Amino acid sequence: MKKHLALASALLASGAAFAQSSVTLYGLADVYVASRKDADTGDRTTAMSSGGVYQTRFGLKGSEDLGGGLKANFQYEHGFALENGGAGSTGFSRQSWVGLSGAFGEVRAGRAWSAFDDISGSTLAAKNSLLAPNQGTWLTTSYKDNPDNGLYYATPEFGGVSGAVSYGRENASAGAGRGSVASLNVKYGNGPVFAALGYQTEKANGDATALKYTRLSGSYDLGMAKLLASYGRVAFADASTTEWQFGADVPLGGGWLLSGGLARSKGEITGFSGDANYTGKLVNVGPEMERTGYSIAAFYSLSKRTSVYGGYRANKIKTPGAADKDGDVFALGLLHMF
Repeated sequence: MKKHLALASALLASGAAFAQSSVTLYGLADVYVASRKDADTGDRTTAMSSGGVYQTRFGLKGSEDLGGGLKANFQYEHGFALENGGAGSTGFSRQSWVGLSGAFGEVRAGRAWSAFDDISGSTLAAKNSLLAPNQGTWLTTSYKDNPDNGLYYATPEFGGVSGAVSYGRENASAGAGRGSVASLNVKYGNGPVFAALGYQTEKANGDATALKYTRLSGSYDLGMAKLLASYGRVAFADASTTEWQFGADVPLGGGWLLSGGLARSKGEITGFSGDANYTGKLVNVGPEMERTGYSIAAFYSLSKRTSVYGGYRANKIKTPGAADKDGDVFALGLLHMF
């Protein structure tokens, strides 16, 4: 009898512990068909692809209430290509971290989005999708967003103001030139006003010069439309490129959202080569290049979790002493979240 009572007590205690914990399986499926004109070659191709608005993914996240306002949290997230089922990443390489949160803010350890990534797409038109005007125009889309061996800290919010810092160090043994990624952000949100500033540096092992990204974002919600603006800068040694974007989100009622804008970049940094996903990428510097882009996109909500989208984006590249290059994208897609 005592053994049965002990077992019952253990099960009740275990049940109470489980009641204070939660684990959520979540995911997102995003597939689209696009017709693209390559700006460099002039060739047009039509193909199905994944991740028009958000990369297709599935993941697990959860938390345990430790008492006194303290929680233990974790998240694992894997991305893949919906059009063929292929892995868009290896393992849970989008995110894989564990941490603590409480009155002090939140700490994460592992592979998590950088502080710069927290605010990078916050005020970009067309939901920062493949139809956003900055795509194919801005260089800051190439920053490292989730470095390995990372530490991340976000402050609590004070009167609408909050911030975050992060640091990650790539494994040198995983590839030549990998190094460190450090970033921070400060943001303010109150009523219709939102503003954010982000800064990130990426430096390869043994390299004294860091690649630097700066992003200033802001929006104002008028009710009938939300105005969007962003300014960016990429700098390496004495070379730099500045970037800006203006746009608007216009809710049309009945589940419709219309969004579009204009983007531009100008400077001596013409692009990157090598492994663009890691620090130590080679920075290409040349004559001052000017890129412009504009787009218009529509999103229609079939439900709270499912929507269709489509639109058009065009880009132009101007280089001194060379002919202008034009590219564009027509796309139609379906997005489902669970």
